[in-house]
Amino acid sequence: MVLIEYNGKKPKISPQSYVSPMSTLIGDIIVNDNVVVWPGSILRAEKAQINIGEYSTIFDGVILLTRSQKSSIHIGRYCILESGVTLLGGFLEDYVQIMEGSIVFEESSIGEGAVILNKSQVPPGLIIPARAVMKGIPVETIREQTRNDVLEQKERAHHYTQLFVKIIKMLPNAQSYLLTLPDFLKMLIQKEK
Repeated sequence: MVLIEYNGKKPKISPQSYVSPMSTLIGDIIVNDNVVVWPGSILRAEKAQINIGEYSTIFDGVILLTRSQKSSIHIGRYCILESGVTLLGGFLEDYVQIMEGSIVFEESSIGEGAVILNKSQVPPGLIIPARAVMKGIPVETIREQTRNDVLEQKERAHHYTQLFVKIIKMLPNAQSYLLTLPDFLKMLIQKEK
């Protein structure tokens, strides 16, 4: 993984989390426990902080970018950002899912258990209520989720974290991009002995 210090601040990653070596993290970023950041993701906290809550998953090719001091990014616990999501600022409460190819603009707020469907856009400053299912450009409410739907989202987020744990334990050699550089070097040293 590429970790770059910016304006005297560098990413802080929990040892209980996994950040792919094929991702890039720049600046004031906090990755809390049991977070998974998959290959190709770019997290750029150049102007404001990015904070990713426990058990959240950042899938392949996600871009998190703070473009101004007012555009910090807070991602709650058990959130899922699917492939190709772009988040330019905003506050995500717990259990939020943003689906493939969606864009979230600065100063928006997404309530607990809300879902943003594929290829949607959340305009700047929009406040999305808890459990809302949103779609479109700009997003509009499609329906509201039940409490059971939200609990299923939590289970799905937990599943993705546990899936990583199983993969790294079962296939550390077959999936080289899943290994951290220190683990990879340890493997090489052990093979030479």
